[in-house]
Amino acid sequence: MATNRNLKARPKATPSRIQENIRTAKAIVDQKIVANDLLHVAETEELGLSDLPNGNISVPLNIWLENKSDLISRDSVVAVQIAADEDPEDLANDFSDVEIVVLPFVTHADGRSYSHAHKLRERYGFKGQIRAIGDVKFDQLDFLTRVGCNAFELPESENLETALQAFEEFSEVYQPAADGGRLIFSKRRAIH
Repeated sequence: MATNRNLKARPKATPSRIQENIRTAKAIVDQKIVANDLLHVAETEELGLSDLPNGNISVPLNIWLENKSDLISRDSVVAVQIAADEDPEDLANDFSDVEIVVLPFVTHADGRSYSHAHKLRERYGFKGQIRAIGDVKFDQLDFLTRVGCNAFELPESENLETALQAFEEFSEVYQPAADGGRLIFSKRRAIH
């Protein structure tokens, strides 16, 4: 049997951070469309505290860790970005000072941020907002909610009104998850 050696494997999803500042006009928070004023600040080698704009922002994890006290003293929301190749544990001691954790999805094929959301909720008990941004698609919304995300910024190609329907796609669940959904097995009647 001959094999085709010209077939290429799907390129591995590379970890990446936000490459340019991003702000979307609307977001989905707790399954409602809301105005969005959170600016996601891009990671650059020369990014420093003086380069940060005024207003509500999300910053890369390393900027947070290096400038925590200055960022806490700002008069606006400062969310923290945790990239796929970073560890949520690095932020675990700061949850009292962080309202929003941002999980950038570089590609929908990279599932590490799903694990991050689950760890934030289940292992570290984070109660704030977990926001998925980037390459987030309709088909992912229900699953992301199950692992702990409760806010989403979708690409411009996705219709937010249509996206709300994703939360109603599945009426029953089989696996336990961070959302605490009632498992279908608990609905079975005992047979005597």
